[in-house]
Amino acid sequence: MSKQKSYLSILILLLFSLLFLSGCTIKLPKLFPEEIPISNLPADALLVDKEEIYERTLTLIQSAQTSIYVEQAEFDDPRLIELLLEKSSSGIDVRILLDQWQKVNRATLDKFKNQNVSVQFYPAQKGQYNHTKNLIVDQTRAIVYGPHWTEYGFQTHDLALELSGRSAWKAATLFSKDWEFTTTFPLNVPKTSSLPEDNIILATNANVRQQLADRISSSTTSIWIENTEITDPDLVQALIDAAGKGCDVRLILDRAVTTKNPVTLETLTAAQGVQIRYYPSEPPLGMSVGIFDNKSFILSSSGWTRYSFLANHEFSTTVPSPTASIRLGEMFLQDWEKSSE
Repeated sequence: MSKQKSYLSILILLLFSLLFLSGCTIKLPKLFPEEIPISNLPADALLVDKEEIYERTLTLIQSAQTSIYVEQAEFDDPRLIELLLEKSSSGIDVRILLDQWQKVNRATLDKFKNQNVSVQFYPAQKGQYNHTKNLIVDQTRAIVYGPHWTEYGFQTHDLALELSGRSAWKAATLFSKDWEFTTTFPLNVPKTSSLPEDNIILATNANVRQQLADRISSSTTSIWIENTEITDPDLVQALIDAAGKGCDVRLILDRAVTTKNPVTLETLTAAQGVQIRYYPSEPPLGMSVGIFDNKSFILSSSGWTRYSFLANHEFSTTVPSPTASIRLGEMFLQDWEKSSE
């Protein structure tokens, strides 16, 4: 046996010995790293501002054949109320969850209850705000909203996202959990779905924050955020760290909201590489979205504050779609140009 083969044999024996002694806990480096799943969500699934969002909402409700599930923080839009009443009277199973702490929802709840529509306040007896804003039709199609279903909500510069793959069924299962939490009665949502996998992640509450933290830390080229408020200290530090590593970190914020937290604003402003601009007051900014490396984005239900993640009922959608992210990035750059330093 040659010396080269002898050394190789000894090396192999040593490796096996180490694995045996360590209880097989040694993690060998991955020669072929796992590829990040890509979503096939098209760019036209992004609905920007009132005209696109409102018209698509009407169309989706009108198309319902079996069920309509609505979860909204605030809802008093008269046209949508009438349309849901019509669909319920035609035999469609309409279920509605509203946040109990918003005054506008009281009259809306009475209107639906007077017509025997299944409507409830969420949560029943718990001091938290429900910022989840979804519409799910026939358990196969859904829209995730940034804006509330109010006149003011639809007037804001905001974003909604239409889902038609497996994530729409996931949205139905999450609504069923919220419905059961509120009423103790689960809905008849199948345990599995035949809808095509779209690799979209839906998250609630503390998991929203985790999704954001993961995307920020894994970004390598750019992090573009359009949000009314960012005060969660861990996310703020993650953005500063990303900028320190050379990431293009840009924030479009709401000046009126941001200046209420001067400490956070000073921290971000002092950070090397973090660029901040303020969106014009008209129309008001309602968006809570982050775009990462122009390859993926997260739409969340409200501002990124620690209180929101820990106390409120929040919702987010993580979409690893380069096609949709590029269109969203183009919108961000347009908003960046019209925003002030």
